[in-house]
Amino acid sequence: MDSRALFLLAFFGSLTLLSSWVDKVERDTFGVKAEVSLEGVEVERLLPNELEDVVRGIALQYQKLPVEPRLDKQTGAIIGEESGSTVDIEATLVQLRSCSPGQNVEMVKVPLAPQHNSAEIQAAQKAIIGSYSTWFHGSPARYQNIATAMRDVNNTLVWPGQLFSFNEVVGPRTPERGYLPAPVILNGGLDVGYGGGVCQVSSTVYNAALAANLAVVERHGHSKPVHYVPEGRDAAVDYGGVDMKFRNNRSTAIIIKSFFNNGRLYIELRGAEQN
Repeated sequence: MDSRALFLLAFFGSLTLLSSWVDKVERDTFGVKAEVSLEGVEVERLLPNELEDVVRGIALQYQKLPVEPRLDKQTGAIIGEESGSTVDIEATLVQLRSCSPGQNVEMVKVPLAPQHNSAEIQAAQKAIIGSYSTWFHGSPARYQNIATAMRDVNNTLVWPGQLFSFNEVVGPRTPERGYLPAPVILNGGLDVGYGGGVCQVSSTVYNAALAANLAVVERHGHSKPVHYVPEGRDAAVDYGGVDMKFRNNRSTAIIIKSFFNNGRLYIELRGAEQN
């Protein structure tokens, strides 16, 4: 090996030693103290930027969104709320930087409360704030379509300020979801389509919303009069197209109840009494 090669080898070796020495000094000065761990993970001598990356990575395990209370769609039973949590990254870093050697630090966890609670749902069950009913007649297929939509609407919870969308709640009117071909109004005439009869449910919900003085956001009339509500009181719906929507403009929650009785379909809107 010639003298030039020996010089370069010695030079770069010196740089490596210098770099290692500088790194040691930096970690001794600015790094986490010896034998410190975070939730059992060793973090000793980590520099601030390295430490923050580790803290953020571990924090993901403790991130949990709160769960709002809700209704079981089949039974109407209240399913209680659940608290969530997040991690205060900066407060955790402060503890790590100031702790004693050998200490195991825990994440600084911050509870996240749901916006609503089960008591609000219980209160909403007490009073009928609006209702409407319509007579049913038609084929067994039309009855099944109406019954399927009524099932999806039943026990729907609408929080204050929330928008109710009939299409979103009821979903696509497909054979896989139990819908059958039945008469529908199309371009001023009668045709046959999956979900025929569902508009009677949306119209009944619409009139119950009017009775409750709720803010109707979207409503469309049929291209010809229908037999189950007075003229101008119908609400045509078509999944992926026209919808019936209202906003809960009250300060309390609303629960939609739907049921059949003596040849009529009923929609009740329940909510807490307001002053």
